[in-house]
Amino acid sequence: MRVIAGTFRGRRLAVPKGNRLVRPTTDRVKESVFSILREQVVDANFLDLCAGTGSMGIEALSRGAKHVTFLDRDRRCLAIIERNLDVCGLTTESRARYYLLCRDILKGIKSLHKQASIFDVIYFDPPYGVGLEDGSQGGIELYTTSLARLAETALLEIGGMLLVEHAKQVVLPDAVGSLSRGRQARYGDTIVSFYQRNV
Repeated sequence: MRVIAGTFRGRRLAVPKGNRLVRPTTDRVKESVFSILREQVVDANFLDLCAGTGSMGIEALSRGAKHVTFLDRDRRCLAIIERNLDVCGLTTESRARYYLLCRDILKGIKSLHKQASIFDVIYFDPPYGVGLEDGSQGGIELYTTSLARLAETALLEIGGMLLVEHAKQVVLPDAVGSLSRGRQARYGDTIVSFYQRNV
């Protein structure tokens, strides 16, 4: 896995071994997504939700994002993200450009809301089939619950973009609160749904 373009282009990123819950976004999907976003990433506040290896957030930083928040509930993933940031030369002196948060997704959204965080772009890519800490199962419920919480807390800037990566078997709603889905892009068995906050 590598950084595709920008300041850190070509840097090789680490992936945790033996962790079946981490399913990094493929280079094909990553390249396509950032080609669609284009200038929207530049100077953006970017949230890498269920960050895993941090690949998407690091790609955003490489392409000019102002700040990236990496959220994941697994401390092993956060350790990998720190390692990958270090590979890109983003050490503790660069902390103004990123923030690491170890939380379950719903608790993480609540915590960011309390901090009055607002994001221009959110990338949401949970491990397929994994449940929430409250005992809810994965699949469609994980997505709809998380989307509803994102809509309620208004973490996304008006006009901002929420990208949701999911398996083709997961059918997401056209709208959730203030979030409405525009385009979808399919890459084999993977789909990325693009939502925008309108109000």
